[in-house]
Amino acid sequence: MNWTEAQNYCREHHTDLASVRNMQENQMVHNLVPSESLVWIGLFSNPWKWSDGSESLFRNWNPLVPHEFDGFSKKCVAVDFSADGQWETLDCNVKSAFICYRDVVPVSKRVVKVRLEKSSSSLDLNDPVVMENLLKKIKRRLEDQGLNDDIKLSWKKQSDGKVFHKEEKKTKKRRDEL
Repeated sequence: MNWTEAQNYCREHHTDLASVRNMQENQMVHNLVPSESLVWIGLFSNPWKWSDGSESLFRNWNPLVPHEFDGFSKKCVAVDFSADGQWETLDCNVKSAFICYRDVVPVSKRVVKVRLEKSSSSLDLNDPVVMENLLKKIKRRLEDQGLNDDIKLSWKKQSDGKVFHKEEKKTKKRRDEL
């Protein structure tokens, strides 16, 4: 799967794409998929951040492969086991194997339906940057209301691949039809 498909799969069936925080965890990923050469993990974009929102200072970049952000294409990180488990960036649309993780602590999941009213008709609510900013605002509001800061929020895509859909206006019945 490409990186986004892998992330969606992991979030639906497990917890998220794997976050690798040290060399031991990198080796654990290698032990799970020894026959694959490139495997998606949960690190993406620039500044580099983990899919689950967690922080990590550990990096295992392959020094022979550039990992700078070019500003034009979204970059995701794969572990290259043909290069001793070192990391490299790939275009997120490349299809590859991937590793999910599952929290050992029970996770409480809630589905909340959100209705937004757009003030600007040019704003694309299905734009990944717009969706990420909306999640950040929602998370801040929840934290302001006293919920702990380990909340993980994500959007659920519909069958057409979109999160947001324009709501059709209901036609009002005429009074004389009532």
